[in-house]
Formats: sequence, C-alpha cells, structure tokens
Amino acid sequence: MYEIIFFFLIPFIAMFYEGLRRKINARLQNRIGPPIVQPFYDIKKLFQKKKLKSQNDPFFEYSPFFYFLSTYALFLFIPFSMIAFNFDFIVLVYITILSSAFYVLSGLSSDNPFGIIGSMREMILMITYEIAFVIIIFNFIIKANILSLANFNSNLLLLSLPISSAALAAVLLVELHVTPLDSPEASTEIMSGSRTEYSGRNLAFMELATYLKRLFFVFLMPMLLFGKNIFIILPLSLLFLFIYTFTQATTPRYVS
Repeated sequence: MYEIIFFFLIPFIAMFYEGLRRKINARLQNRIGPPIVQPFYDIKKLFQKKKLKSQNDPFFEYSPFFYFLSTYALFLFIPFSMIAFNFDFIVLVYITILSSAFYVLSGLSSDNPFGIIGSMREMILMITYEIAFVIIIFNFIIKANILSLANFNSNLLLLSLPISSAALAAVLLVELHVTPLDSPEASTEIMSGSRTEYSGRNLAFMELATYLKRLFFVFLMPMLLFGKNIFIILPLSLLFLFIYTFTQATTPRYVS
C-alpha cells in the first residue's frame, strides 16, 4: 500500500528535490537563492498559463506530455517494484531511452533553431552514454544474479564492482546534464534548448519531467550500490544530490 502512495507522491518529491537543489546551488555560490517550494509555484503557474504558440504538428503538441509520462513510468520499477516480471530491467532501460527520445523529438519539432540545436546535442550525448548505461545496468544485474528488479539486493555491489560504480557515476553526470555536460540546454548559448519554444502546460510537462528524471537517477545510484532499502536510498539520494549540485556549481564550461 505504501508503495502506491509513494508512487503518487513522486512528482511532489521531485519538485522538493529540485527546490533543494536550487537552494544548495545558490548557497554554494554565496547567494540566498529561491525558497525550496519555488518549483511548486513554477509548475502551478505554468499550468495556469496559456500557450504562446500552437502548431498543427502533433509531435510538437504531445511530445512534452509523453516525455513526462515516460519519465514518470520509470518509478514503476525504482525504488519500489510496482510492476515486476522477469527481465523487467530491460523494460526499464528501454523506457529510459524512450524518455530521452521524446525530449529530443520535442526540440526537433519546435521549428526553433535553439530547440533543434539542443536536440542535436542531446542526440550526440545519447550516443556516448546510452550504450555505456545499458552495459553498466546489465553488469549490476548479472553480478546480483537476478532476473527481476523486485529481487534486487546489491549486498554492497560498490565494493565488488568498483569500476562499474565509477562508470555509473560518470554516466549520471551526463544524464543529469551537469556542467560542462549540459550543452543540450546551455542557457548562455542556446537559451533553454529543446524547451525554448514551449510555454504554458507543455512547458510545465517539460520542466516536471526534468525534475522526475533527476530524482530517478539520484534514487538509482544508491539502489544499485547499496541495495533496495528505502531507508538507505532516501538519505543517500540527498547525499548524491549534494555531490552533483556541488559539481554543477563549481565546474565551469570550457570554451575552446
């Protein structure tokens, strides 16, 4: 029962983590920063706004919603197994790639040069990290000797798979678009990347999906390394959130 309640609270938890990330980032840069509840206000306001631009292209209209839906679906497997069957980790990997694909599609269908460039950069990053991400996940599953994520109990795979653990941390830097790997949405170059042309409800879905994706990966990391115990995952997810936010706040983008 508590798994179902947790699943429906996931969007709110994601917004809380996003507010916490913004506050940590601000304090690391010697700023006060916005209140932790600011993402709640942002999403609420966006849902109340009208769209500034409408197109007949169904990809432009519906890609943000499917980006949100596919990202939300990841939490059917992590941290609790709401859906469990043999080889369900393959479906998890597929949905992860599908989520990134909808993000790319939303920018390509926007007819905006910034959105198109952001999507092209995301596709380049996908080529570099998606294959590595799949191999790493399969490595953890094989080492745990299971067929379903519902039976996952890592027994400190961090110690038995140190190279895979380090590779996972590196891949998550790319997945989370941590500087200097945030080129798909580099505000100093291409405004907001794939979401540049969106407004109103569509932008709310894009932003909320981004919050969910960050939350998914900060949950995934401690689960794979330390086991599927929610009392371990929650505090460690906050630790990993701080580490990635610290990296984001202290790493410049190198310009050649």
